[in-house]
Amino acid sequence: MDEKPTVRQVYALAAALCERLGEEFPTSGADASELIERVGRANGHPAPALEDATRTGRGRRRRA
Repeated sequence: MDEKPTVRQVYALAAALCERLGEEFPTSGADASELIERVGRANGHPAPALEDATRTGRGRRRRA
């Protein structure tokens, strides 16, 4: 069975991609969202901007 990448692997991949692009690794969630949006647009991703997207009401699930 092929397992999903670990959180550590995802962070390592993100850091390597930022380095390759000459970008600073984001230090906050807002910085990360802005970078993801900017890189996505540069790559021609068709998704709307984060501020233009409608919320579905499905947020983080809280533990009871």
